[in-house]
Amino acid sequence: MKKILILFFIVTSLTMADYLDTWDELLQKYTSDREKDGVTLVVVDYSGLKEDLKFEKLLKEVRNVEIQKIEGDELKAFWINTYNIGAVKMIVDNYPVDGIKSAGSLFKSVWDKEIIEVGDKIYSLREIEDKILRKAGDELIHFAIVCASVSCPDLKKSAYRGKDLDGQLLEQKLKFIEEKNKGMYMEGDTIYISKIFKWYKEDFGNIREYLSISEDKRIKYLDYNWELNEMNQ
Repeated sequence: MKKILILFFIVTSLTMADYLDTWDELLQKYTSDREKDGVTLVVVDYSGLKEDLKFEKLLKEVRNVEIQKIEGDELKAFWINTYNIGAVKMIVDNYPVDGIKSAGSLFKSVWDKEIIEVGDKIYSLREIEDKILRKAGDELIHFAIVCASVSCPDLKKSAYRGKDLDGQLLEQKLKFIEEKNKGMYMEGDTIYISKIFKWYKEDFGNIREYLSISEDKRIKYLDYNWELNEMNQ
């Protein structure tokens, strides 16, 4: 019995490692830092990724992860990675496209389109975000999941991993907030902040307290740039 249990955990670990290693490899190959519309961001070579057979391999590996056998930060990291892989797949499946919203239709928002398979179920981005990740009550996920756009949080150039998740999420938060014209900046007596803080205000609570904005400062929301975070534009 002990040997069976050891084999069970080894097989589960290998399955997780497969998709994480493949995602790491693709991220390192197809992402880079660029400046676009006055914003420094991580851009993606979607045309190259579309032609790489390892992306299909990644999707198969994600599909085969047995999520009922993982928990805690490892499970949260899995769903963050899966959301981001799904967002990238949305672009790849519709490439070339001006932006992620263009991948939707008159009858169904891009966020509600089923896009990525886990086990025997195909999930939409909204389902992963609202029904899984936001239910965990961790506002930091909003700095980690991406929408393939200039104004959204950067796609991290390595996979999220359970053992490092707290540090990775905090790093993404600071990186996002400190990017002028994207996260937060001050001009005179006005603080400009991302609309993410408006759209998900129930997750962040008192935004002045969360971002340490004094009462004598006005708050204005930055325009959101939905242009694709495309390397080749």
